[in-house]
Amino acid sequence: MQELVGRLTALDPEASEGLKVIAYFDALVAGGVNTEALARGAAVLTGVPAGVRSPEAAVRVDPAGHRLPVGPSDWPTRTVAGDGSVWLERVGAAHANDAIVLERFALAVALLRSRRHPQADSSVQILLDADRSESERSQAAERLSLSGSALRAVATAPSVHPPGGPSALVVGAGGMLRATIVSGPDGAAGLSDVDGVAGIGRAGVATQLVRSWAEAQQAITLTDAAHRVVDIADLGVLADAVRELAATAARSPDVSALAALDNRAARVLDALVRGDSVRSAAQELGIHHSTLQGKHEHFARILGYDPREPVGRARYELASLLLRSMGR
Repeated sequence: MQELVGRLTALDPEASEGLKVIAYFDALVAGGVNTEALARGAAVLTGVPAGVRSPEAAVRVDPAGHRLPVGPSDWPTRTVAGDGSVWLERVGAAHANDAIVLERFALAVALLRSRRHPQADSSVQILLDADRSESERSQAAERLSLSGSALRAVATAPSVHPPGGPSALVVGAGGMLRATIVSGPDGAAGLSDVDGVAGIGRAGVATQLVRSWAEAQQAITLTDAAHRVVDIADLGVLADAVRELAATAARSPDVSALAALDNRAARVLDALVRGDSVRSAAQELGIHHSTLQGKHEHFARILGYDPREPVGRARYELASLLLRSMGR
């Protein structure tokens, strides 16, 4: 890590500072420090007071490492768990590394909490592990007091804890994620307010959460700035198609055509596809309908199909999902 930081310093100072932040918190976690030390580290890195709140402790420190009184706070926070949060007390515009410090601070606190309270975490991990027997998963569900047929797995970034039931850090196909189990038909209703993106698997009984977790991991790969929360159940057969075609998506002409569009063209095309009419799409975009009609004809030429026709819409939707699954 230190060698990598050194190499990047001359090329991109901001990137190297970000890596230093990651290395700093990794060292603190490896050293087994407590939450106060993590808060002190966040304060030192940012030069402003930092705080952490959990059932075990509420700590607020200044950049010199001195404890400060802890009371109600209006500072923007990042959730660590359903009952915990961290924050930085920056007055004015955020500095370049505030976001990554807050993210790594929250993740470090989450890791520390999982070490101190391993029972719930290990039960969640067992429940979502396809290599465990059904008996082991059933016992884990009993320990977590999970019942009913509307249990869903939710995937988020490690430092994000959505409202819901038990959660744990789980290493998935795309790296470390936070897995949270929500229950009931409205269990995922609060996810629209989550800081970051979230993928949701389909509902089922406790022993089907393995499938739901796999779907949640797929769903989070389909998120972007315009689609922050993706419920795999909303995609139906399209989710199956994306999974089957993901390996060859980069070679698809339909995907390549969308990838070649700039952000504005992509936004215009999306509004054109989803609008009830060209006129309504033009009103949404704030342009004259005759201008959008010309763009419609242009898109039909460069895509090789009419994106407002039924088959064209289907091609567009699938290509768009494949492009999102590639992180584009």
